[in-house]
Amino acid sequence: MSSYWDGNYIFGQYSSEKWGHESVPSGVPDSNEQEEVVSSIQGKQNSPFLDLNKHPPVDETAPVDDSYHASGYGGDGGYGGDGGYGGDGGYGGDGGYGGDGGYGGDGGYGGDGGYGGDGGYGGDGGYGGYGGYGGNGDHQQFISPGTPYVHQNNSDVGGYGGYGGYGRYGGEAAPILDSLYLKKTVFNSLDELKKRIQEIANADGFVIVTRRSKKIGGRTGRVWLECDRGGEHQSTATLRKAGSKKTGCPFYLLAFRNHPYETWEIKDGTIEHNHELCEDLSAHAFVRRFTPSEMKLIEQLTAQNMEPRKIFQTIRKQDPDRFHVQKDVQNVVAKIRAEQRQGLTPMQSLENVLMKNDFIYEIREEPGTEIVTEIFFLHRDSRVMWRAFPHVMMIDATYKTNLYNMPFIQIVGMTPTNKSFIIAHAVVSKERGDNFVWVLERVKSMLDECMEPRVILTDRDLALMGACAKVFPDASRLLCRWHIQQNVMKHCKGAFTDDDWKKFMSFWGSLIESPSIPIYDYHLRNMRKRLVECKRFRVFKYVYDNWLKDYKEMFVFAWTDKRRNFGNRTTNRVESQHANLKRYVEDRTSLDRVVGCVRDIVETQFGEIRKTFRESIEKTMKHHKHPMFQHLLGKVSHKALDLLHGEAIRKLDVLERFNSSCGCQMWHSCGLPCACRIEKYMREERPIQLEDIDVFWRKLNFQSCKLIDDSLDVVEELDIVRQQLQSHPPAQQKSLLSKIKAVLTPTKSTKKPPVVQQNTRVQQTSGVERDFENSIFEFLKFKI
Repeated sequence: MSSYWDGNYIFGQYSSEKWGHESVPSGVPDSNEQEEVVSSIQGKQNSPFLDLNKHPPVDETAPVDDSYHASGYGGDGGYGGDGGYGGDGGYGGDGGYGGDGGYGGDGGYGGDGGYGGDGGYGGDGGYGGYGGYGGNGDHQQFISPGTPYVHQNNSDVGGYGGYGGYGRYGGEAAPILDSLYLKKTVFNSLDELKKRIQEIANADGFVIVTRRSKKIGGRTGRVWLECDRGGEHQSTATLRKAGSKKTGCPFYLLAFRNHPYETWEIKDGTIEHNHELCEDLSAHAFVRRFTPSEMKLIEQLTAQNMEPRKIFQTIRKQDPDRFHVQKDVQNVVAKIRAEQRQGLTPMQSLENVLMKNDFIYEIREEPGTEIVTEIFFLHRDSRVMWRAFPHVMMIDATYKTNLYNMPFIQIVGMTPTNKSFIIAHAVVSKERGDNFVWVLERVKSMLDECMEPRVILTDRDLALMGACAKVFPDASRLLCRWHIQQNVMKHCKGAFTDDDWKKFMSFWGSLIESPSIPIYDYHLRNMRKRLVECKRFRVFKYVYDNWLKDYKEMFVFAWTDKRRNFGNRTTNRVESQHANLKRYVEDRTSLDRVVGCVRDIVETQFGEIRKTFRESIEKTMKHHKHPMFQHLLGKVSHKALDLLHGEAIRKLDVLERFNSSCGCQMWHSCGLPCACRIEKYMREERPIQLEDIDVFWRKLNFQSCKLIDDSLDVVEELDIVRQQLQSHPPAQQKSLLSKIKAVLTPTKSTKKPPVVQQNTRVQQTSGVERDFENSIFEFLKFKI
């Protein structure tokens, strides 16, 4: 198809000049160009003007209005042929645009052979006539939105309106992306032009993209728009399979800025395609682009560590008609994170995040290689909480949190208001004794000689248990009851039916919860007798050899409740923190992202704990309004008062009916008056004294439990460092200084990221399931 600028009727004016690529010199507007009349056509004085930018609806079945013909735009020999605006209802009549002998005559704008004629602009019907816009000439016709173009020679169908009158370019169809519509439309801005052209193109089944632009007078003056399937595919990929939708489509439009009016118009173009138009544009990346508001939303949700999957669902709910797919969101999120790293290596990025977010951290490297093997870090708020509440420490590891498949250790504490808080985190290469010792020594160093933990809970990892005994020898060490039960279930449930398993678990629960050693011995004998009678002795052998024989003092109530544990018998608080972290962190993500999630979690915990302190001080619960508690209100936590209230309700009646002792479990394990002590207070009609409450429950602030002054004289310490440096040879001084600078400027760190680990668990060597599986069953095979 030739350019739609063939002929010289341009934007409502007549001109003998040629318009198109040659009409405006490159980079400079044409000084001879006349002012364009876009929305009307010049005619006789006092004659009405036709606005080409408006397209009133037309009733195809209504009779033709002869008002244009009788006394319209020209009359005999006038502007419109034999008395009408365009002859027999058309735009030019038999005499064309000026009647018989008028502006065009038989050779004029509309007559036979004129601008339309049988091969011209209007044919026997003028501007619309019978043949309309194309006559018997060549005309590109768009039928309707979403319908492919039709290339045809047609003078009856496809005219500007035929007998249907003004406003129907293309027979019975509304104006689409065609030459006349583009030529007669002026846009106030380039964005408006692009938006309108894109809307029409999308409705037609293709996408418009910007091929290039050119500046005129220092500002964008020309823009070439093309079909997104234009151009040729030029891939340099060698390792992956590459493809393209490009077909060399010839469609293009040239948008030109009108300098005097600062408006935009289409000056040239080709509206042909060499491919089928699409019914579904979802495969075109351009229509899946995010709007500025959507991009801002993605950035905000990414900063909140929301997964791309959930971000996509959020955007989709806002606008279900958009073509976005989840991969688009993933790509944007990846781009945002890459920009945040600023080209840093993984370790530089990690240390940069740690330093900017006020983390205290240490990194251990493999000697001679600079490959990182362990990373320890804790937030400044975690340090404040740990120094204020060092009474309880729980440790456990989780997996699949980072790119390097390294175990992620979480250390968790507890406040008197029954809130958990994160003490510290560590990433280790192996779960070995020396790795755990290194981590726990860092944890201990944060206390700065404050009170050390009074109780430590872990699972039965022998390496971790040994490290705790070495670093914190005075703390009570307990095993997680929940982990023990999971192991018993794993190894023993297969030997029972469902009903028998419930009975066995009832016996097992009674054994663990034995309040005294004689009661424990009774339950142990009873359980052994039952298991032997039902020929399940090896189940008893498993639980006794692997758990009860060597570790009963670490999880059976008869022993654990004789030491302060403040109600903690499992590491479920740590498991809860694992789950909380994994709500933010995707599987195997980068370490700097993990640190960002930890920061958000710790800061949230700090605010919530501070709120519970104020509630315990200022708020009085209804069930706490008892004369016995009058000295405790506002001075101990609500959790402590709840425990006291429950102890009085549950056990006082038992003491009166059976005249027995309460066992003093509350006093020994939690540091609160037990039922027998409460009964004494009530009998003497005096309130519970604050001194009878353990210090753990009385602390409702973040002040450190300091035993010595931890103030630091920086100048004095730096003098000591300087003296030590000067005592070394110059070469060694240079090496030491480079290491100091690397700590202070993490973006220049030369550390290498950890190696991806394969098997991080160390095989247990004594008293574990492996011994039972490999030897006990063989032994029992001969004994039973």
